Amino acid sequence: MESRRTAAQWLWLFNIALGALVGLSYLEAEHVPRSPVLWLFAHLGLVSAVATLSLAPGSFLWLAARAGLRSRAFGLLAALAWMLFQLALVIDTRVWGLFRYHFNSAAWNLITTRGSEDSYRLGPRVWAVGLALAALLFVLEWLAWRWLAGPAEHAARSSRWRRPASVAVALLVLAVGVEKTIYASAELQQDARVSALSRAFPLYPRVSFVPMLPEPLASDLGPAVPIASEGATLRYPLEWPALAPAGPRPNVLILVIDSWRGDMSGPDDTPALAARAPRARVFTDHYSGGNGTRFGVFSMLYGLHGSYWWPVLEAGRPPVLLDTLLAAGYEPGVFSSASMDYPEFRRTAWSSIPASVRDDFGEARASVRDQRVAEACASFVRERDADRPFFAFVLLDSAHQKYDFPEGADPFRPYAREIDYVELAGSRDPELQELVRNRYRNALLHADRVAGWLLEELERMGELERTLVVVTGDHGEEFAENGHWGHTGNFTPEQVRVPLLVFGPGIAPGVERRPTSHADVPATLLELFGADPRLRARWTLGGNLLEPVAERERVVASWEDVGLWTREGLLRIPREPAAGMAISVWDERWRLVADQRGALERSAASLGQLAEQCGRFLTLPDVAGGR
Repeated sequence: MESRRTAAQWLWLFNIALGALVGLSYLEAEHVPRSPVLWLFAHLGLVSAVATLSLAPGSFLWLAARAGLRSRAFGLLAALAWMLFQLALVIDTRVWGLFRYHFNSAAWNLITTRGSEDSYRLGPRVWAVGLALAALLFVLEWLAWRWLAGPAEHAARSSRWRRPASVAVALLVLAVGVEKTIYASAELQQDARVSALSRAFPLYPRVSFVPMLPEPLASDLGPAVPIASEGATLRYPLEWPALAPAGPRPNVLILVIDSWRGDMSGPDDTPALAARAPRARVFTDHYSGGNGTRFGVFSMLYGLHGSYWWPVLEAGRPPVLLDTLLAAGYEPGVFSSASMDYPEFRRTAWSSIPASVRDDFGEARASVRDQRVAEACASFVRERDADRPFFAFVLLDSAHQKYDFPEGADPFRPYAREIDYVELAGSRDPELQELVRNRYRNALLHADRVAGWLLEELERMGELERTLVVVTGDHGEEFAENGHWGHTGNFTPEQVRVPLLVFGPGIAPGVERRPTSHADVPATLLELFGADPRLRARWTLGGNLLEPVAERERVVASWEDVGLWTREGLLRIPREPAAGMAISVWDERWRLVADQRGALERSAASLGQLAEQCGRFLTLPDVAGGR
C-alpha cells in the first residue's frame, strides 16, 4: 500500500513536469520579453499553474491508492485520469493560441448552451488528431505507471524513492514561493507585464498583498472601477422614451453580417453594399460594443455596455428599443442564420416575441442558411399586415468561422480549403494568413450577395423607400495581425471596428468620419421617430449617430473584460478582478503601453465616468454596515 502511494506521488510529479512541457505553448504564444525576471516568472508561474491544476486528479488518485484496487486496475485508472488531464491541457493551449482565452466559463457556456454548434464546427482532422493524442497519452501514462510500480521492483523503489520524492515536492513549493514573490512585487510596482503574462496560465493562483495595505497606499497603486454586476438588480430603463404621436413611422431593418471587419467594405469585398453607399450615410470610424456576437449585438439593441449582459440575462429583459417600437404598433420579425439560443438572445432581446424568431432553417451550411434567411425575411415583409410598419432583424452567418460559401463562388485565391484549428493555433505564417483571409473574403462576398438580394427584393416590393436600413457587422475578424485568430481574443481595431451604413427616410447621404459606436443605434432610431433627446441618458448609454461628437471614448466588452478606448490607448478592465488583476493599458497592436502609471493617472476621469455608466441602470446590494 505504501509503495503504491509513493509510486502515485511520483506519477503525480511526472505529470506536473509533463504538463509544464505541454504548457510551454502558452509562452510561445506570448513571446516572453527578454528580461531575466520575466523569464523566471513565466516559467515558474507555468509550473505553479500546472501544479495547481494537477491537484484534482492527483488528490483523487492519491486517495484511490489507499483503496483496495489491484495494481493493474489502479494503473488503468491512473492512466485514464492523467491522460484526461494532459489532453485538457493540450486543448487549452490550442484555444489560447487561437483566441487568447482559456477553458473558462465562456468555453463552458459554448459547450453547454443549445445552438452553440452554429458558432464553431471542428473538422475531421481535429477529431483525428485529438483521438490519436488521447491514445498516445494513455499509453505513455500506463508505461510510466508500470515503470514506477512494476511488480518486481515497486516495493524496493518505494523505500528508496520516498526521500527524493519529498525533496522534489519541497523544490516545487520553493518554485511556487519564488514566482508568487515576483508577482506580488510586480503588483506593488505596477509592472503590468507580469500580470499580463499570468493571464496565459489557466486558473493561475494569484496572491495579492494589496488587500493587506493601508487604504492610502492601496489607492496609490491604481484606480478601481466597479463594473461587476454580481448581486445587482437591473433597473433599466430609468425612464421610458416617448415617441411623438405624429412622428414618422418608417419600417426598420437591421441587417447584420457576422464577423464583418471595418476595412473590408469596399467594392472588391462587398460590391452589392458598396453600390448602395452613395445613397447612404457611411460611418468610417465605427466600433462594435464588443469583440464577439454576444456583446456586439447586445450593445446595438440595448444601447448599453456589455457589462450589463449578465443582469439583463438574469432578468430576461428585452431592449427598450424593441418595447417602444412594439408599443408604437410595429410588427416584429427576427431572422437569423445562427441560433438565437447562443448567445441567449431568445431569453433576452427577443424574450417578448418568441413566435417572431426564425432561426432553424434545417441546413448545416451557413451559406445556404443565409439565403433561406433572406427569403424568409422577404416573405415576412410581403405577407405582413400592410397597415403596420415592420421591425426586422437579420443576421447572416457565412462570414463567421469556418467561412462558408458556395462551390465555385471563390474569386479570392488561393484560399484555405478548410479552417484547421490545429494548424492555426499560435501561427503567424504570412502564407497561412493569406489563405485564411481569402477564404473569409469569399464567404463575406457571399453574405454581401445575399444582403444585396434582400435589399433588391424590398425595392421590388416598393418597401425599401419606406424602410430605415442599418447594415453593419456584429464584430470584426483578425487574421493574426496582432497574434490572434478570429475574434474574442483582444480589442484591437481588427476585432472591434466594423462597417456601418444607414439609409432611408430622414437620413442624409454622406460620409461620417467622427467616432461612433453600436450603442448609438437605439437613440438614433427612436429620436428619428420623435423621442426626446434630453431623456436619452435615462434609458441608454449611447449617443445619436446623426449628431456625433468630435471626440469620444468608446466602450467594448468581452466575457472577462471591459475595454475603454481613450487617447492613452485601450484601458483593459477586468469585469470581476481577481487578486492582482489590475487595469492595464494597451496600444492598437495589443502591446502594453510603457508608462502604465502615467496613462492610468491621466485616465482617472474617464474611468470614473465608466464606473458611473456601468452602475447607472443597476441597484447594487447593501453591504455590511449599510454602505
